[in-house]
Amino acid sequence: MKIFTLAFSSVFIVLTLLPFIRTGKWWIRIFDYPRVQIVFFLIISIVLCSVYVDVYNFPGIAFLICLAGSVIYQLTRILKYTLVYPIQAKKAVTSDPKNTVRIVETNIRMENKKVGKLLALVNDISPDILIVNEPNSWWASQLKVLDKKYPYSVKKPLENTYGMLLYSVFPLKNVEIDFLVSEEIPSIYTTVTLPSSIEIDLYCLHPKPPMPGSPTFERDTEILLVGKRVKKSNRPSIVVGDLNDVAWSYTSSLFQRYSGLLDPRQGRGMFNTYNVFMPFFRYPLDHFFYSNHFGFLNMKRLKSIGSDHFPMFLEIAYDGNRDHTHSKPAADAEDKQEVEEKIAEGKEETMKN
Repeated sequence: MKIFTLAFSSVFIVLTLLPFIRTGKWWIRIFDYPRVQIVFFLIISIVLCSVYVDVYNFPGIAFLICLAGSVIYQLTRILKYTLVYPIQAKKAVTSDPKNTVRIVETNIRMENKKVGKLLALVNDISPDILIVNEPNSWWASQLKVLDKKYPYSVKKPLENTYGMLLYSVFPLKNVEIDFLVSEEIPSIYTTVTLPSSIEIDLYCLHPKPPMPGSPTFERDTEILLVGKRVKKSNRPSIVVGDLNDVAWSYTSSLFQRYSGLLDPRQGRGMFNTYNVFMPFFRYPLDHFFYSNHFGFLNMKRLKSIGSDHFPMFLEIAYDGNRDHTHSKPAADAEDKQEVEEKIAEGKEETMKN
């Protein structure tokens, strides 16, 4: 049992250390995700070591220190997304209906055929903007009924699980369907005009996740390219989508610092959206980030629609005259250099493939 305990515990120390390697290799980046689960197994390891390992000599004490250090480090990565951490995005002081935006984002899972559940949710929530990830032509045809409710839309259904539909009650202009990194994976950019005539930039993303044979170079490059565009524009901006990345990953943190966008989850919870079917292994893959022009009103994870992702809802109000953050993220010179290097590296790796 002592050998098992040492081997079992060592695995989770190694899994804690692996993400320190700055690489896009999928078998390393995948361990950005299960930090909560790793903490759980590290705590079990500490308990097992206290029972089966001699912790009253130097090797035993050193091993326990490594386990405890791993727990502490993992907790520092996820602490921002718990209720004990200070809220980053302040609540809105005022909420003029003409400046309020209500958004639902959902990955419907292309194989899912429960269209009625999505339509019922849209009817119940009645968002101003709806973003649907993974639709193919079948889903696009089934959702044509939404055209009556949403006079403005952008549609790019695909059969490769990277299709995207955008519906809006607000006028859209400057619409772009971009293929920022891969010819197979679109993103949407558009300017949304609120009833008050305020214009906001909306970016909708769904990059490829890390998986066997698929490194994260494309995903990271796409996310950072959008962050670079947001920073350059300095306009009221919202970035939304299934980013296939967790909020506490290095890439997401770098994106937020560089773009200056706020994460409404900080201090409010993880809002894990994937995987619906595996409660113990759920991660926050569906994201909202927005600029300091907006105040927070509401955010929640919605009920299942038959997909492997839960839909997410966000309600914010534009008020560009106020400071809506307790701690605005900021990039230093090293961050700026790293963004450029990672974008260049991602483009180079994409060209190779």
